[in-house]
Amino acid sequence: MNQNRKVILTANSSTLFSNHARLLQHTSFTFCHILDISNIRITEKHAEIRRVQIKSLEKETTLRNKNAEYLKSKLENIPGIIPCRLYNNVTRASYHSFPFSYKKEEFKGLSRENFIKALTAEGIPNGIGYTAGLHDLPYLQDAFQSKNFRKIYPKKMLDFQRYVERNRCPETDKICKETNVRITQNLLLGTKSDIDDIILSLIHI
Repeated sequence: MNQNRKVILTANSSTLFSNHARLLQHTSFTFCHILDISNIRITEKHAEIRRVQIKSLEKETTLRNKNAEYLKSKLENIPGIIPCRLYNNVTRASYHSFPFSYKKEEFKGLSRENFIKALTAEGIPNGIGYTAGLHDLPYLQDAFQSKNFRKIYPKKMLDFQRYVERNRCPETDKICKETNVRITQNLLLGTKSDIDDIILSLIHI
């Protein structure tokens, strides 16, 4: 069950608006956690849409998983494309998108940006997933400086620069900045022939 998230932001302070507007950097194909600042509830209209969608949730989840498994089995045969995998004890996933890692070395050095453009030109909706790991986002520093954190943790543990140095995540950084690509979830609701079209598009690139 997928639905676009909408945000309306109003403020009587230009500084407040500028800071909070960074939330709107979230686009259809790019995920970016910036600030945790609000308690925004969905409207009655969106709640009603989701209520109706629940009726097809089981059927669509089953179909997405079936097509995702078929897609993964084919992607494993394409050099430079590493599909996502589930842990052994996970029976199925929501697949709000289908992520995979892209290795440009197997595509004659084609940059991820140009790979995405090429796949889009083939008619396959796709884009970058998360652009930064949670360890590398500005609101963490705000949390370290918050009143509650200062009450709970000793001063030594609130040394933010020390925390950053101890929590480097080079593999996560590489995935976010160089290799991750996502195909939109609606493609997994198609037929086996539709999945084959994705495979053929990747082979063509």
